[in-house]
Amino acid sequence: MKTWNQAATIKHIWHLLTDKGSIWTAWIHAVLLRGRPFWQINIPSNPTWSCRKILQSREWCRGWFITHIGNGFSTSLWYDYWLPNGTRLIDSFSLRSLTATGLSWNARVSAIITGGHWNFPIGTPQLHARWHSILFHPNPHLDDQYEWKGHDSGKFSIHSAWELLHEKRPINNMYNLLWFKGHIPRHSFILWLAGLGRLRTMDRLLSAGIIQNAACILCNLHTETHEHLFFECQFTKSVWQLVNVRANIHWPCSTWQTLLQWAAANYCKKTHIQHIIARLLLSATVYILWYERNNRVFSNQIQAAPTLVEAIFQQVRTQIASMEYGKNIPLNISDRWGIHNPSAGQSQLVLQPD
Repeated sequence: MKTWNQAATIKHIWHLLTDKGSIWTAWIHAVLLRGRPFWQINIPSNPTWSCRKILQSREWCRGWFITHIGNGFSTSLWYDYWLPNGTRLIDSFSLRSLTATGLSWNARVSAIITGGHWNFPIGTPQLHARWHSILFHPNPHLDDQYEWKGHDSGKFSIHSAWELLHEKRPINNMYNLLWFKGHIPRHSFILWLAGLGRLRTMDRLLSAGIIQNAACILCNLHTETHEHLFFECQFTKSVWQLVNVRANIHWPCSTWQTLLQWAAANYCKKTHIQHIIARLLLSATVYILWYERNNRVFSNQIQAAPTLVEAIFQQVRTQIASMEYGKNIPLNISDRWGIHNPSAGQSQLVLQPD
C-alpha cells in the first residue's frame, strides 16, 4: 500500500508537468515554483501537506520524466531531463561551470535557440562535447512535450509507476493449489502454511526451546519436519498412497517442496474436474494428517490409517458433489467417488494431469 501510494503521488507530478490548463497546475507554478525549476526547488519550511509530499516524491522518479524540446520555453536548461538519454546538465557539471556560459541559473532551453536553430554558448570548452551530442533539432512552433519512461506509450499510469517502484519477487505458482473455485478454506490455509514451512512442527518447537524431544509422534522413528511429515513418515506415506490408489491419481515420488511445485505446474487448470479433484485431495490429506498429528499430541487420540483415508475420501467426495462440477462429470469419476450423476457422459478418463 505504501508503494501504491507513492505511485499515486507521482501522478500529481505528471499532471503538474503536462496539464497546462489545470487551475491547480497554474496555482503551483505561480505560488510554489514562481519560475524556479521543479526538480531543484527546495522544500519550503511551511508547505501544505500535499505540496510537501509531491516535492518529496521527486526522489522516487528522477529521470523518469524526460522532455522533448519544442520551443524550449517551459524546460529548465540546467535542471530538467531533456538531453539525449534523458540526462541533465547539472548532473555532469557544476553550477559555476554552467553559469560561466553567461546564462542564469534559471535559464530555459529557449535561451540557446535562435531562429529555430541551436545557438550554443562557445565560451565554455568543457561543454562542447555535450552540445555536439544533441543531434535533434528544436521546433519553435510546438510546446515542449513530456514523456514517461516507465511505459512504452510514454503516458503515465499509476500501474506503470508501481511496477517500477515495488520490490520484484519471483512468482510462486503454488497459488494454483490453494485458491480456486471450490477449495475448502481451512484445508487450503493449512496447505499454505505447510508449503511455507510455517506449521509448528517438532523441529521448530525444539529450535525455539519449547520442547526437548522432536521425534515424530506418528512414527517415532525420525525428527518431525515438514519434509518428513509430508510424506516421508511411514504412517503419512501409507495414508497418502492409499488415498491415491483409491482415487486413481498418480503423483511423483519426491520431496515435499518438489511435490508442491510439480502439482502446481501440472494441476493448474481452473475448471478441469481432474485437476480440481487432485488439488482437493492434496489439501484434504495435508489437513487431515495435521489434524491427526495434533490429536495425538494434545489429546492422545489415535486413528488408524484406513480411517483417515476414509475421512479424506469423504471430505473430497462431499465437496465435489456440492460443486457445480458435480452435476456433469465423466461417468468413471462419478462411479469411483460414489456420486449420483444421471447426466454424466460415457467417456472413460484416467485421473492424470494433461
